[in-house]
Amino acid sequence: MTSHDQRYAQLLRRDADADGRFFVAVSTTRIYCRPVCPARTPLSRNITFYDSATAAREAGYRPCLRCRPESAPDSPAWLGTLASVQRALRRIEEGALVDMSVDTLADGLGMTGRHLRRLFLQHLGVSPIALEQTRRIHLAKTLIHDTSLPMTEIAFAAGFGSLRRFNEVFQTLFARPPSALRREAGAAIGPGTSVRLKLAYREPCVWTQAAATDQSHTLAAEDGGGRITLTQGVGRTIAVELEGVPLHRLAKVIAQVRRHWTAPVDRPLAAAA
Repeated sequence: MTSHDQRYAQLLRRDADADGRFFVAVSTTRIYCRPVCPARTPLSRNITFYDSATAAREAGYRPCLRCRPESAPDSPAWLGTLASVQRALRRIEEGALVDMSVDTLADGLGMTGRHLRRLFLQHLGVSPIALEQTRRIHLAKTLIHDTSLPMTEIAFAAGFGSLRRFNEVFQTLFARPPSALRREAGAAIGPGTSVRLKLAYREPCVWTQAAATDQSHTLAAEDGGGRITLTQGVGRTIAVELEGVPLHRLAKVIAQVRRHWTAPVDRPLAAAA
């Protein structure tokens, strides 16, 4: 079987182990999905598989509103890359490109911006800016669906420079404003109220080992305070509650939780922390 055929077979059986390992782009709808999407399976000839959501978005596809690609576990396409690329990825996932340019980020890693862009294209097939744009969209969609934070606060937390820009991006990508994507999320969040969301994982990972002995974990957020409480969610998800975490640090804290707790068990913990 070709790689395409193997992935299509995984798609047909909604293989949970394939979730996050690749994304399914459908030419007839111009939408990209997770391989566990419950929608009707498209014909094989109408599908292109991508190793990352960013690559699918760069090819002109938009995220599925049903399976929510932003909810997929971390893509292994990011693993096994050069240490310098891994460091850059970590900084980007934590929101570094909200306040600095690619050249400044590269300088902090001891290289030129041109070299960093070349490494990203060589090892990941996407540029740092493309990855940052997808990060903002995915974080914003997660906060829209999983919380009742006001749209202005979501735009700020995700790294958009203004509410206007936030609305423009979502209108262009989804042909509707961000508010139209919101599902019922309970009462509006007020000052000091915790933020709750879900993170998906693949077996086996650090979380499943830890949850085998303790179904709940509470820990302090790094660099600035706040409390994180983790419990087993529905299916392969971790229910995350962030209390007292400032909006401008949400991206960093979520990235830290994802990197540590959803890391493969055979991956060195030092690399996940």
